[in-house]
Amino acid sequence: MPVTMQDLAQWLKISKSTVSRALAGDPRVSSETRARVQQLARELNYHPHSAASGLARRRTNVIGLVIPFAPRSLSDPFFLEFVGGIGDYAITKGFSILLSSPRASQDEPSGNTTFTRIVSSRRVDGLILTEPRITDERVDFLKERDIPFVFLGNPGRNSDICWVDGDNKAGVEMAVDHLVSLGHRNIACIAGPPDQTATFRRLEGYRAALRRHGIPYDESRIAQGDFTEPGGYRAMMDILDRNPGVTAVFASNDMMAIGAINAARQRGLRVPHDLSVVGFDGIALGAYVTPALTTVTQPIYRLGQAAAELLIKLVERQAPAERHVLFPLTLTVRESSARRQGTAG
Repeated sequence: MPVTMQDLAQWLKISKSTVSRALAGDPRVSSETRARVQQLARELNYHPHSAASGLARRRTNVIGLVIPFAPRSLSDPFFLEFVGGIGDYAITKGFSILLSSPRASQDEPSGNTTFTRIVSSRRVDGLILTEPRITDERVDFLKERDIPFVFLGNPGRNSDICWVDGDNKAGVEMAVDHLVSLGHRNIACIAGPPDQTATFRRLEGYRAALRRHGIPYDESRIAQGDFTEPGGYRAMMDILDRNPGVTAVFASNDMMAIGAINAARQRGLRVPHDLSVVGFDGIALGAYVTPALTTVTQPIYRLGQAAAELLIKLVERQAPAERHVLFPLTLTVRESSARRQGTAG
């Protein structure tokens, strides 16, 4: 019987997809593993099946984008701008986009989910994934099937995973520094969902800035949100119930910051006179709410372009110059933050 790729994988105790990449000279496989695979293939006189090789090389020239179904969705202004960056770059390279919004709350690659069907049917050449989680089953699922993928957000695990992101920790430190410079010390934080890596890094930035300024960390100033306007509203109400003396709040995205402003109004507080509010993302809508939103600005459109560029390089088996693309962020100061009342100017 002729030697198969599965035989090579079993003998070397590695996955079949790793054998396939090693034989193709894929730079994602370490030089040591490539040498072991190629040496064994020569020793056993392994020859790839021509028909199978042809199928493996078949391309659709379609890249998939997986965005959350709920509570966020494509209607979120952040995703609309991000998709614009992906689409504008992809079209220059002859690629189309397939949007997917799995209903499973955590996009689990199990059961008959939209995510699983897209991957299994090979309708796309690769995937851009959003909202990486601290434990994310999609990583191993895609690796086992040799599907190229790129994360929007640092998944915080294996260094070989490709991702694009803004500097979450530094961005939040800028926001807190700004509020402290205005005389605020009782600064609340509306965090994101606890299972997401972005939430962890933004909270890390919040805590680091408080430490630098000698402000004690207080759980009564923290509330969990879900990156939506209603979630920000509920979280702000919760904070005001537990710590009515807060004078400023950082919200982990702009939609929650808008929700926080609405909650403050409901409680009879004036923004920014009684409560300063700072968001995160820099969506266009932030400039048009009342008061206009002070925010940590990410290059959202550029993040989309960078994710598409990185994924298409992987699809075309080109070694990307950088597997991790981290963008610096800026602080856009508008009307929603002001000097604390009674503080000297």
